Amino acid sequence: MSFSRRDLLKRATGLVVGLSVARLGWLENAFGATPTAVQQTMRALVAFVVPGTKVGAATLPRLIQTLDRLLPGPQPLSATAASILNATAAQVKPGATFAKLTSAEQAKVFQTLEALPVESAGSIRFLVGNLQDLTAFLAYSTRPGWRLARYGGVSHGHKEFKGYWHA
Repeated sequence: MSFSRRDLLKRATGLVVGLSVARLGWLENAFGATPTAVQQTMRALVAFVVPGTKVGAATLPRLIQTLDRLLPGPQPLSATAASILNATAAQVKPGATFAKLTSAEQAKVFQTLEALPVESAGSIRFLVGNLQDLTAFLAYSTRPGWRLARYGGVSHGHKEFKGYWHA
């Protein structure tokens, strides 16, 4: 059986993430996460990164779908990410979930996760470190995000540059 380089990298990443999650004891929580708990956590993540309810409403399903397609497996990556955020939120404020924290406490969750030692949690740091970037990218690539950012859309050239280049 031969694997392409992409398949090998996907499987290796899945193995590393899986081992890291299992090693830190969050696997049980990930399997027990209900879809509503995942949606609540991801909704709170979107609200933390991007202001505005219209943008958040458009971003939430795209974020969950992107995470779940990024690393297919028996446990969706969105549930794993939500479990990691919720477990760390309970460390920041005992008994709380990520969705119930203030913005300052949510920032403390990310600070705590990014401070984990590389040897034991490199893939978790990678996942959590890119969650905010992925969320912002997905939010601002929608029409409501364009309006929020005051982006006028794709340009078909500027008058001052037309005719500048002649073949």
